[in-house]
Amino acid sequence: MDKSIKKIKDIVKNIFEITYELFRIMIPTLIVVKILQEFGFVDILNNFLSPLMFLVGLPEEIGIVVTTTILTSPYTGLAVLAGLPLENGLTSAQASVLGLLILFAHSLPIEALICRRAGVRIRATIFVRLILGFLFCVMLHQFLNATNLLSSQATIIIPFSEPSPILLDWVINQIKTLFIIFIIIVLIVILIEIFKYIGIQRLIELSLKPFLNLIGVGERASTIAVVGVTLGIGFGGGLLIQEVKSGKIKYKDVFGVITLIGMLHSVIEDTGLVSLMGANIFITLLLRCILTLLCVYLILKIFSNYSEEFWKKYLVNDNIPKQSYGNIS
Repeated sequence: MDKSIKKIKDIVKNIFEITYELFRIMIPTLIVVKILQEFGFVDILNNFLSPLMFLVGLPEEIGIVVTTTILTSPYTGLAVLAGLPLENGLTSAQASVLGLLILFAHSLPIEALICRRAGVRIRATIFVRLILGFLFCVMLHQFLNATNLLSSQATIIIPFSEPSPILLDWVINQIKTLFIIFIIIVLIVILIEIFKYIGIQRLIELSLKPFLNLIGVGERASTIAVVGVTLGIGFGGGLLIQEVKSGKIKYKDVFGVITLIGMLHSVIEDTGLVSLMGANIFITLLLRCILTLLCVYLILKIFSNYSEEFWKKYLVNDNIPKQSYGNIS
């Protein structure tokens, strides 16, 4: 009984810690976005981003969602999305492309700094997650458009608020959206605990290890990769930072596993989150896994024969100790 009570307390504590950290970012961001909308800066931003949104088949208004998500988190991006006056909504194809882009490029400033602490250069992280991620979404849009797949209207669960010139209405709509996000956080935390209890998370770990070894990520790094993929870059990155300091992981494995965690982390939470806006789970989970593994494999394969000087200059930094270079058993 005592263990059950302690577990419940831990879950409740976890829920409120996550909520606090998210809302501390989201609420100021929502206010800033509202101010930008009122002064017309959103229109300027959309004019800049609209050609890019066109390339992935999304309405130009979505530009502010993508920008917000890149700078903050998927939760904030969805909150901004809920307040956009999209006349025709989104098709399942558009929601899937947007979902995949969000999963690749979200929270980039914070997570790029974590990657830097673990030994990977920021410009390499941005190139892989933002540039390659966007190119993958362009190709996905072209494929879905050519085949007319997922052309039906997306089923969006997050509440879209009607635009209103009255400030009080806007405040009430944002409170409703934040409350829905809080409920989502509660459900996701509980779901993750259930997955841990019934062994699904362990099954994911066992399933991933052979693929990690196949693409060239060493055994020492693969265990950390599994933690990052299932629980998030904060957990995986934090563990890897400690391991990197010990000098027990090869510099190429450091780059490979950080790249993998950057493109594919929090597979349960983040995949479930973008599903709320109608993104197809086969695209946001299965295709994302395939693209990430392929990307890491090709990068490691292409650059494996390059000199240590090249790696140090373009891919990794001085946070990786000297012991990580050369032969490590």
